[in-house]
Amino acid sequence: MAIELGLSRICNLLSHLGNPQNSFKVLHVAGTNGKGSVCSLLQSVLQTNKKYQVGKFTSPHLVHITDCISVNGKSIPLQDFQGIKNRLQETNKVHEFGCTEFELLTCTAFEYFQRMQCNWCVLEVGLGGRLDATNCSPGANKICGITKIGMDHQGFLGDTLAQIGTEKAGMIVSGVSFVAVDGSNEPEVLDVVKKRAAMVNAVASNTSSIISGNIIKSRSWGNIDRAIVPLNGSYQVSNVAVAVSMLDYLQSEGQISISSQQIHDGLKNVRWPGRLQNVSYYKKRAHKALNLLIDGAHNGDAAAALAAYLAETFRPQGTEPITFVIAVTQGKAVDYLLAPLIKQQDTVIVTRFGSVEGMPWISPMELSDLESKAARYTDKVSARPSIQAVLDEIPHDHPDPVVVCGSLYLCGELLRDENVAW
Repeated sequence: MAIELGLSRICNLLSHLGNPQNSFKVLHVAGTNGKGSVCSLLQSVLQTNKKYQVGKFTSPHLVHITDCISVNGKSIPLQDFQGIKNRLQETNKVHEFGCTEFELLTCTAFEYFQRMQCNWCVLEVGLGGRLDATNCSPGANKICGITKIGMDHQGFLGDTLAQIGTEKAGMIVSGVSFVAVDGSNEPEVLDVVKKRAAMVNAVASNTSSIISGNIIKSRSWGNIDRAIVPLNGSYQVSNVAVAVSMLDYLQSEGQISISSQQIHDGLKNVRWPGRLQNVSYYKKRAHKALNLLIDGAHNGDAAAALAAYLAETFRPQGTEPITFVIAVTQGKAVDYLLAPLIKQQDTVIVTRFGSVEGMPWISPMELSDLESKAARYTDKVSARPSIQAVLDEIPHDHPDPVVVCGSLYLCGELLRDENVAW
């Protein structure tokens, strides 16, 4: 079952179910990179108020398929997930709605959030925004956040930043009152978001106005130091600003009640694995671990952000070698991913990830193709059939930093390994 954008199928199914998506308030987040971080920040802060049941739906899942649906930080129980999903699949089949796997997954989240009596739900757009399955909540019930937009999924969203931005800004539907937009976006992106917000009389707040170095300014809680957020990467200040801007609006409108201590605790306790994450790999019968940095960077902008972090952390002189373990999803523009990362002194080991549960249309790039692409940047390239085969060959005292990247599916497969501590 391939990706098919459109709202008619899911709206028909939701209508049959009694429109569960209308039973809660929504914080809707779109963008190319940073969506998941913002969603995790929002849930982490909101759930500090014990009166709130806060749902979160993000995709794709990282470790287990149930990871993508949570309430107050706890994933949906597998029995509940399977029960709701199976019932929706049968309804979809009987009534011939034709919903895709992602649409059924989205409906599963909505049904579960209604069952759990959620007050607030944080929704990450799957692809684009305008025609994404998550874009079926009434505008009057939601506010929006837009993170950094870059070149990705051009076959679905367009070949320019303006076209991609227009599709993502399509989440700002009639009735939406507020949208926070990452001010580090290119001018053409900021322009289309501003115009879309004006069309529906929504306030578009550019986060550039609230960032000063590592400090994010808020009306409700004063200055907030990005340093309290335990997520690596200098770019995270932009994601924190989007989340704070959205929460600040809700607080100022009296829609939420979060104290200064609660926002501090929520930001401090956020977790979002698979992004600039340090983990340890223990070989069988080995007492010492191989330390790894893993990052799901899978497009040009994410690769550039990873490269900046590596420059700060591992190669301040620019000449230090790094060992990269890379797998890439079939269909990705590989050169945009590799060019910011790989230098001539680096070693690249290309590999594959296995099948992705619930996403049969996802497959890894062929090893021979990825190997030839990587060889344009360094002559130290080899291929191994799996991430385990790669890591079992690298000694724990390997002299160079080891970075696993190129795909969240690869990172998720690694985190499922019982030999990985994180």
